[in-house]
Amino acid sequence: MKDEFKKFCDNIKLTANQKNDAKTKYQGVAKKLHESYYDTDYDGSTKLLFGSYKTKTHTRPLSTNQDVDVLFKIPQETFDKFDKYESNGQSALLQEVKALLNEKYSTTDDIKGWGKVILVKFADNTHNVEVLPAFELDDNTFLIPNSENGGSWEAFDPRKQLNAFNNSSSNTDGLSRELTQMLKTWVKNTSSLDYKSYKLLTDVIEFLKNNYQDGEDYDEYHNVLKDFLDFLKNRCSSEILNYVNTAYNRVIKALEFMDDDKPKEASEEWRKIFGLEFPKVHQNPEKECKHKPRIIVNPANPWSE
Repeated sequence: MKDEFKKFCDNIKLTANQKNDAKTKYQGVAKKLHESYYDTDYDGSTKLLFGSYKTKTHTRPLSTNQDVDVLFKIPQETFDKFDKYESNGQSALLQEVKALLNEKYSTTDDIKGWGKVILVKFADNTHNVEVLPAFELDDNTFLIPNSENGGSWEAFDPRKQLNAFNNSSSNTDGLSRELTQMLKTWVKNTSSLDYKSYKLLTDVIEFLKNNYQDGEDYDEYHNVLKDFLDFLKNRCSSEILNYVNTAYNRVIKALEFMDDDKPKEASEEWRKIFGLEFPKVHQNPEKECKHKPRIIVNPANPWSE
């Protein structure tokens, strides 16, 4: 089903307009914060994209909780100010960032601050922006605020997984990215499945270290998915094991239909896993007759004498 998998991967990639929408949103948020905390012109150096948008593994159709993850680098004096708080300066930092963003997005958007991030929620079918204020250390890692349990600073290294994923994608000729997007579509299409994007990326990287190291063509994507789910069955948490087993069994059923030259039935199994974005095959190929009809030339006339 080479053509179907190629079309499927195209169907779930962001469109140019969706990419531009995301860029407009996160640039607007980062620029507002830069102008609030720095005296210099905004050039993008005080923001750092991470997560699905940076790894280019966002998928469509967009969901209501589709976020662009943006780290905003706070200056030294801002970190020092909130670090000196006797109690929960981290929460105070998040609330200050929220208030600053409310100055720009006060009428059309919903802004929430909790835990470690501030969420700027835009209209449906567009990207939200999740902002993580952070202080960059000399080793290029960060301290981020955690407002829970009285407040604390946590170590955070977004570049580590990003670099590992980019290396994997480069080594596998983009297979890491498309496999991740297909799996995210499975997660979206599976009610109650809680499989975090960060964990999913880690599993894909680990799986491809020893499997399909040079990538694979679309005509082998069915086997890639089968092997990944088999790999995942032996390492996933008990909370998602039933979901993984269900998907694996459907893949096996789809492969059996493919072996029987029944792409119509196979596509129905793939759509149970991935939803309507996977192309539907409407009919199976006609099978050739195994026995040619017997042709009699100049047959005897049974009524002649």
